[in-house]
Amino acid sequence: MATETKIARWKLVLGYGAFSLVAFVLCLLITFPYDTLRARAVGAAADAGYALRIGSLRPGLFGLTATQVRLSKVPHGMTPELQDMLASNSAMLPGPEELGEPLTIDSVAVRPALFPPGVAFRASLLGGSASGSVGGLGDVKVAVKLSDLDPSGGNLKGFSGLDLVGKLNGSLDLTLPKTRGQPDLSQANGQLSLDSRGLIIQGGNVTVPMYGTPTPMDLPRISLGDLDARIRIEKGLGTVEALQTKSEDLEVQGSGTLKLGQRLDVSQPDMEIKLGAEPEFVKRLGLIGAGLTILPADKTNPKFRVAHLSGFLNRPTFGPARVQR
Repeated sequence: MATETKIARWKLVLGYGAFSLVAFVLCLLITFPYDTLRARAVGAAADAGYALRIGSLRPGLFGLTATQVRLSKVPHGMTPELQDMLASNSAMLPGPEELGEPLTIDSVAVRPALFPPGVAFRASLLGGSASGSVGGLGDVKVAVKLSDLDPSGGNLKGFSGLDLVGKLNGSLDLTLPKTRGQPDLSQANGQLSLDSRGLIIQGGNVTVPMYGTPTPMDLPRISLGDLDARIRIEKGLGTVEALQTKSEDLEVQGSGTLKLGQRLDVSQPDMEIKLGAEPEFVKRLGLIGAGLTILPADKTNPKFRVAHLSGFLNRPTFGPARVQR
């Protein structure tokens, strides 16, 4: 008579549990509403005036990964028809004339985070990475780290108008209290730091706010050198602890404050900028150089010209400094 083999109970429990978990994960991956998620991401970008294009959206390790991501500022404003085309990932999208030149991002991975509860992300772009998290049980905590970004990549020149080379690193840690249930940037606390190594503007075209008037200008080669910037933020008021850079062309020193608004673009700078430029460099600057020469000299160190940065981040005003006493 054949001997009947009995499987241990714990093995049955483990086997059924593993099977159920695999079946749940497969079902989740097959039925996950990727199109809905794409549409929500496109809508959030459109609300800020940007066109977001996602090449592919697929499951990643414990989360989701988007690849071939492109973000551009829409020159003539977002329309409902254009937003629908972006949300459906249409192959018939218009060109840069309507969508703007895009910043290209190789990939963005998003996953749940436990400490604090929320979402963690990591983006591969500009030859480096941007990583961080957003979450919290009460106040919203935001942490971002920029590592070894190379501004010569990712079509940053087309996106921003600046042809840059060098290396950029930085970090941002913010705690946003809630006002009427929503995170309030204007009451945030935290710290922002940026540093660059060997940063050079090789050219490009920018709009400079000269005495309150937006003025398009072609830029010559400008060596910015090594930048060190640190801002401490308390109850929505950012105080500049360090803002300086020095190269063979230019030396810049900055001080003052940045009053955060409920949106970053309406934040208000109130900063004194000291500019020390070599004579040959001033000649190369052309019209910008002429503007520098009429700025008042710094009373404590006449080699510097002093300017005042005010207005809003989306409409800054750059002109002569206030009268020094």
